[in-house]
Formats: sequence, structure tokens, C-alpha cells
Amino acid sequence: MGAQNFGHQASYGGRSNPARGGQGFQGGRQDKMSPEPVTALPLPKDYLDQAEELMRTGVKLITTSKIRRLLSLVTKVYNEEILRNETELSADSLAAVGMMRIRFAYECGRDSKVKNFVESARLMNYLKGIGNSRESFIQFAQYMEALVAYHKFFGGKEN
Repeated sequence: MGAQNFGHQASYGGRSNPARGGQGFQGGRQDKMSPEPVTALPLPKDYLDQAEELMRTGVKLITTSKIRRLLSLVTKVYNEEILRNETELSADSLAAVGMMRIRFAYECGRDSKVKNFVESARLMNYLKGIGNSRESFIQFAQYMEALVAYHKFFGGKEN
């Protein structure tokens, strides 16, 4: 069977059909500036103090339900990894950390307040900086717990 056109021009090379109002990819040129890629950063040794300072000054950045939703993604993996003794994350946990990055990015795209919080707390940077280190992941989970705790301590509200 041959390809059917149905009266529309085909789209090739990543370009959308201008006859249908699409602009699409224009030979590597983008109309908007692309955001910088997320840089992997190690969690600083004073991450608990950093969490306290961030939430003391920026408790209104995010609601309790949204920060707890992010924490719940981390807690699932933490509960499995805390029982292990290996130095590297399990294959399942490593995959889950990758999915966390995707979910955090999605939540940032949905809500500018979440994005401001994630950027201020450098969550994407620290997630990427975990690599396959079990110890780094456990510290990241403790950082997330500290953010939630200080959010509540400093009067974080639901809205």
C-alpha cells in the first residue's frame, strides 16, 4: 500500500506544514532562547542548614500539598534503599531517580510556583548529581524531608 496524502503536504525533516499554520523547526533556529541544561551538583554538606534558610525566607514559594507530593516520589525509593548496604543504587532505584527528574520537570512546567521552588532549592541539580550513589540519594531524601519540615515549621500554608 502506498502512502496517502489526504490533501495535506507531508512534513519532513522536523518541519511542520506551513499550509496548516505550523511554524515548526526552522533549520536549527529557535524563536525563543533555550533554557540552560540542568547541571549536576553535589548536595552541600550543610544541606540541612540550606533547607532551613530557604524555607525561612521562601516558605510561600510552594504549598504544603505540592511539596509533599514531591517528597512522596523520593520516599518510595528511600524506603527501599535504606534497607540495603550496597554503595550504589539498585537498577530499579536508579530508574526511579530518572523518573523523579522527569516528574519534577513536568510539575515545574505545570506550575510556576513549583518551578520557582525547585529552582530555588536546586532540586533538579541535586537529583542529577546523585548519579548512582546510594549515599547521595539518602542525603537528598533527607534534604527533601528537611524542606518539608521547615516549610511546616515556618508556617507553610496550603494556599
